[in-house]
Amino acid sequence: MRRKELRSEYQVKYRYPRYQFRRGVLRAGIAAAAALLLEYRVRGAENLPKRGPLLIVGNHFHFLDTIGPIHSTKYPLEFIGDAEMPNAPMSMKIFPRIWDTLRIMQGSPNLDAMRAAETVLAQDGVLAIFPEGHVHKPPLGNPLPGAAFLALRLGVPILPIGTYSEDDWNIFGTLRHKRRRARVESVIGEPFELLNISEPGKLPGRLEVKAAGQAIMEKIAALLPQSARGSFA
Repeated sequence: MRRKELRSEYQVKYRYPRYQFRRGVLRAGIAAAAALLLEYRVRGAENLPKRGPLLIVGNHFHFLDTIGPIHSTKYPLEFIGDAEMPNAPMSMKIFPRIWDTLRIMQGSPNLDAMRAAETVLAQDGVLAIFPEGHVHKPPLGNPLPGAAFLALRLGVPILPIGTYSEDDWNIFGTLRHKRRRARVESVIGEPFELLNISEPGKLPGRLEVKAAGQAIMEKIAALLPQSARGSFA
């Protein structure tokens, strides 16, 4: 009975889609800023599924990489990400709070966020997650288990999106020194599943999660420049 009540509680709290007006305003602002300040190119839009459930995965070389799934798709997105955002400027930390991302704390079980994420996907929602869990300079690093665990547990299709800026998102520095807008590209890969690794609904083991994480990172790597792929080339 307790489990059923808990499921109902999460379905009410995280009824998909949420905050469409608020998030629509943010999306429009991002589109306007990208058109004004960036040379932003999107490739692979033909790979976008018409509907969820869908787990979007991507790289995280800069805190602005979160723009990639927003700007290159039209889905009502839910995000799950780092609550502390240590590499983001203080002025930018307000935006995930306005969007109301599902926040996780590094090094903690994060059961509430994971249940919320499962609830979103169970409603045929679209959830974006960055498997590495934190911002870092290229190339790709090893993934945390969260994205692989979710994908295996629920058996949902996975959509990789690689976002890369040859100017490291240095928007105003590029305008000033190179006399052009910073170049950013988001490449949308083909959706894939992990049916060959684990049976959906089954609690995946450590080796299955590791194998799934490797497969996910290889798909992301294929969408990035060779220099940014690291050990997943």
